[in-house]
Parts: sequence; C-alpha cells; structure tokens
Amino acid sequence: MNALFFGSSDAPLYGVYHPPKARSGRRTGIVLCAPFGQEYMRSHRAFRQLALMLAKAGYHVFRFDYRGTGDSWGEGDAFTLEGAVADTGLAMEELRDTADVSEITLVGLRLGATVAALAAQEADDLSHLVLWDPVVDGPSYAGSLVGSAHHGESGATARAPSGVSPSGVPSSGTVHAMGFPVGTALREELMSLRLPGPLRHGGQTLVVLPDDGPGTDEVMRPWQGDGAPSAERAVVPVSGRWDEVDNWGSAMIPQNAIRFIVDWIQNRAR
Repeated sequence: MNALFFGSSDAPLYGVYHPPKARSGRRTGIVLCAPFGQEYMRSHRAFRQLALMLAKAGYHVFRFDYRGTGDSWGEGDAFTLEGAVADTGLAMEELRDTADVSEITLVGLRLGATVAALAAQEADDLSHLVLWDPVVDGPSYAGSLVGSAHHGESGATARAPSGVSPSGVPSSGTVHAMGFPVGTALREELMSLRLPGPLRHGGQTLVVLPDDGPGTDEVMRPWQGDGAPSAERAVVPVSGRWDEVDNWGSAMIPQNAIRFIVDWIQNRAR
C-alpha cells in the first residue's frame, strides 16, 4: 500500500495505491470512487477491505479523496460533482502512470457511484463499471443532506430555515450535514442531476442494490433502453444504512456485498 499525492501541485489530491499481491499478470486497474460526507466515513473501512481483496486477486487498485474531502486539497464546500468527475479522471491517469495497465474498471458507492457513472462517459479505456447503491435522485438526496443538517436532538426534523426551495433545500449558502459542509454549487448540481443514458463505455456494467423493493426499477432506468446493453442488476442485502444518523462515525463492512463485487470483477476483468 503506497500513499501519495497526485494532480496539480497547487491543488494536490490524496491517493492510495494498492499493488497486486498475486503474480497473475492482470492488465486491469481499478479505481474506487468514494461516497460523500457521513457515508464516506461509514464506508471507509469497507472500501479499504475491498481494495485489499482486489489487490489480493491480482489487480492494481487506486482509492483517493476528491478535492475538498479527506486529505486532499480544499475546504469542505469545495466538493462538487463536476470537480469529483474531474478528480476521478486524474485518478485514472495516475493509476495508468503508476501501473502497467491497459484498461480501467471504476467502482463507486452511493454518490461515488454517480460520480463513476458520469466519469465513465469520458473514459476511452474503461472496461467495466460497478455502481454500488448509486444515487440517481439528486433532489431527494439533496433533501436528505439538508434534513440531516437540521436534525434535532429529539429525533424530529426541524423546520427548514428561510430561503428554501419547495423541496426544502436552501437556495444558497452552506449547510452542514452531520459535520460536512454542503455548498451551494453541490446542491444546485444535485437539484438538476440527470444521469446519462445507457452507458456506452464498451464494457459491462453492474448495479448492486441493497434490496429489491419499491423504486428499484427507477434506479435501473438510467442504464437501460435505446438498444444499448442493459446493466446487470444484483440485489445483495446489507445490514444498516450508509447515512444512519444514530451510528454517526461508525463503520459498515458488508462482507457479502464486498465479496460479490470482487467475484464479479474476477470473472470478467482481465
């Protein structure tokens, strides 16, 4: 495991490269796209374990922090979807420069899956895409962040402040969702979020969902139709929620989902 800074010298990004532990001769590099905010904290150990298991399987793996998050450059409210997509491109470039790989697989969780889906549209050498519990409803997700920002000790959601949209999302200014700043630019992006249509990156796509309840078809809709290959759907239950307020700061390590993703990639990526 090698920690490093990459990108521009005036706005460095923090990354961790996991070299392959097996001499398998695999030619695929894997970039992990993390969630945002409290979900980043809850998933950190799970992402580390996923990286270790993929490296053990013989892959070159790279995980990183977007600008404004973790140990990368920038204040918290510097995080935006546009910036995260650009940072993902830099992470892919860094992995290509660091390791001798011929193609890239992106794996994203929650908002990181949304970032991965957007970044996939600009990648020429993408072989596979794994979207783990992706955020597809931007306004609802923005509302949940604002709701957590105004969550009272009694457990009830407090009345939103003045200057909010009909959806309850403030029109401007920075709010703090469980200690993580959510700036105006990010909320505007989420409120107008429209994921691209069927992915045409030339590889295979897996969408991993925690359940098969109401709304599952809506989650899958952006990646189906128009004659393009449909994404593969897999339902792998997890215990707990990534944004669970009552477990603030605690970790989730869903072994079944991690193992499923590793096996899926092993069966498909070189």
